[in-house]
Amino acid sequence: MQVINAENTMDALWKMLAPLQDEIPLYKHTVDESQTDLPQSYILLRSDISDSPEIFGDGKALLRRAECDIMLISKTTGETSDDIHNLNIAKVKALLNASDAAYNGYNLGYNETLKESQYTWTVRFVYGSE
Repeated sequence: MQVINAENTMDALWKMLAPLQDEIPLYKHTVDESQTDLPQSYILLRSDISDSPEIFGDGKALLRRAECDIMLISKTTGETSDDIHNLNIAKVKALLNASDAAYNGYNLGYNETLKESQYTWTVRFVYGSE
């Protein structure tokens, strides 16, 4: 399981995904753009799905274990392998695998009402600051 030097779960999650920020727009918790200004594909980060003590020292938690969601949302059906949604899924998976991240992936498919496809990873890691 990955150990990240960070003060909080969002900082840890951001550090984990920072290499993708030039290729896929990243948003923390909420998207602050209007529907018409949204990029075709983007990542929404949700921290603190769970956050619990992991390693103690001198009576306090020195490191914490967290679960967070990485949500890839694309304005496409994701039907073909060269679709931007599927290309970005591959980029995120490659980054998570290269960083030895522990995760579960969920293909939520295409939502006809919202006209978007979604893939979500629940990522588990340990974090704390030195």
